[in-house]
Amino acid sequence: MIQQALAEIGPWFWFVAGLVLLIGEVLIPATFLVWFGIAALIIGTLTLTGFADVAWWPWQAQLVAFAVLSFVMVFVGRKVFPSSRAPTDPTELNSPLNRWVGSEATLQEPIVDGVGRVKLGDTTWRVVGADTEAGAKVRVTSVKDGALQVERA
Repeated sequence: MIQQALAEIGPWFWFVAGLVLLIGEVLIPATFLVWFGIAALIIGTLTLTGFADVAWWPWQAQLVAFAVLSFVMVFVGRKVFPSSRAPTDPTELNSPLNRWVGSEATLQEPIVDGVGRVKLGDTTWRVVGADTEAGAKVRVTSVKDGALQVERA
């Protein structure tokens, strides 16, 4: 019975599996299940085409193709869409400033009397450091009192 069900794996199985995996990604966002879901949809599409009519496309070949394609999708997906650095210290969890430590940026506003502004990501942040002209490259060294501490890069 199981062997018969496996032998009858067709495109709809792959489409359902792909959609279940994509829904799983929405419910448990980790940018990981999406690659398996896309691979399943691709295998389903290939199974619908004339490509599947050849004798070497039984369920075993479909599963191997899914495994290989999943590996490739995860590898390429991680290279094209790298995940952001996850906080390792529990004190960093709710501090959006800590993720910028070590980053380099260009000053948007000059640092005058020790205070200026820099754009990192899609937000402009208050920075403190030695007086520096606008447009200068700076490196974030630490976070103190809700501001990024910077030094000239």
